[in-house]
Amino acid sequence: MFGGGEIKIYLLDYIIQESKIDKKKITVTVPDSDGNNQDITKTVAEKVLAIKYKIIVRTFPVGDDEQYIFEKKKDNKGVATDEDAYFYSFTGSRILIEQALKDFSPADLPCPTIIQELEGKDGKSYYKFT
Repeated sequence: MFGGGEIKIYLLDYIIQESKIDKKKITVTVPDSDGNNQDITKTVAEKVLAIKYKIIVRTFPVGDDEQYIFEKKKDNKGVATDEDAYFYSFTGSRILIEQALKDFSPADLPCPTIIQELEGKDGKSYYKFT
């Protein structure tokens, strides 16, 4: 998702929705026409977390608060402009989706957070809001 390490972001918005790409098979029990239960396999969409954010490049303390400088939008020649750049990312990470469901609400936004890439015991990378 972010290419390693950690990234400090200013989370502006998020939504959890059904993926248009990732699917999973589940088994459900439904009654047949005779009233007997029958197990059938269905394909359903996985969940995906979509986030809109700015990348924080510097943080300055201002009293009890913080002030941020964000990554800037680049022009056609790759030169930074005065306008903040907005980014969008989509992930099927169960950890990030669970954190968004349990730890955030739209009332909390916008807010600064860090997305950290960690390595599990199996050597696979996973991501977490910290």
